[in-house]
Amino acid sequence: MSLLLLALPAIAVHHSAAANITHSDVYVVELDETLLQTRLQALSLPVSVRYTPSVQTFISEFTTYGKKGSEAMLGRTVLYFPVFEYYLNQYGLPSQLKYLAMVESNLRPNATSDAGAAGLWQLMPSTAQQLGLHVNTYVDERRDPHESTEAAVRFLADLYKQFGSWELALAAYNCGPGNVQKAIRTGGSKDFWKIREYLPAQTQVYVPRFIAAAYLAEYYSLHGLQPAFPEYDLRFSRTIKVYSQLPLSKVASITGISINVIRKLNPAYRQGIVPASTKGHFLTLPERGILAFQDYLRWSGNEGIKTDLVSVEQKETLTAKGGTTVFVGGGDSIDSIASQHGCTKYEIMEWNKLQNEQLYYRQELVLFVSSANSTARRS
Repeated sequence: MSLLLLALPAIAVHHSAAANITHSDVYVVELDETLLQTRLQALSLPVSVRYTPSVQTFISEFTTYGKKGSEAMLGRTVLYFPVFEYYLNQYGLPSQLKYLAMVESNLRPNATSDAGAAGLWQLMPSTAQQLGLHVNTYVDERRDPHESTEAAVRFLADLYKQFGSWELALAAYNCGPGNVQKAIRTGGSKDFWKIREYLPAQTQVYVPRFIAAAYLAEYYSLHGLQPAFPEYDLRFSRTIKVYSQLPLSKVASITGISINVIRKLNPAYRQGIVPASTKGHFLTLPERGILAFQDYLRWSGNEGIKTDLVSVEQKETLTAKGGTTVFVGGGDSIDSIASQHGCTKYEIMEWNKLQNEQLYYRQELVLFVSSANSTARRS
């Protein structure tokens, strides 16, 4: 049993032998190093897992004096991990890379760094624009969970292709490819652990913090942590694409959903307006809000609001003819859905008026297939 003493001048509590909590100058944390190393080695990560002092320190941070923040972050995983997993699967990257956003933003889409990075994946404005994201007066797609995640995943894929190592790819994500190349030349190696001393100070502990975040996500319950889940309307939501300009205040009026909830679910819209777009912008609403919005479009004649929502009439017609409704899941693609339901991707595109093969997490699709041919889950 190892006794770790972490100096904390601002936060001072001490666990006495009698389990009484009093104030002191240090936080005394008891960790069994052998058990900790065993748990770490059991993690399935794309990086080589090492037990280092910095990994140890970050685990202590997450599970002790940072417990409250960790529980809030763990609660937000239900909002964002399914989205991360969807895009990581689409690009064939390890699903465990979802833990990187815990390091970057604590899973807060409104997070902003002093250097100007923003969003769940902390993208700089120049990087975001290079990746095709819009950052302007009306919208900051770095804060959109779908747009930013796909951009970050493409960026990570490019970095891995360049360096051939996830340790180096993560380091380059943090400090830029140029700094990593320089460290490789200086250190004469492509092993992150051998050249980390030649990287910027923040990057030296970036992979260790990623390992600690993965540890937290997998073993939090063994440290007595409980995720602080968000309110119901944030947890149970659906996403659609909107092509017309649409004020969020109008969405609130249509659906009866609090404008504050709608803003929390859609942090990318700086002026509270979804701008018009030929490619469409994502709009996320609580489940009950989607139903109310769909009813509004049905009975109002749409009022010029164009979305990718499957119309009630279309759904009812297809269902009456043996059709079914499905939602895109974390591991789904249009090809896999077609295979599971015994149809072709071109039929799916025709039935749902899709302009291309790209789908997104929790997108609603209607399929005109026999239920006997369907092997996929419908919700």
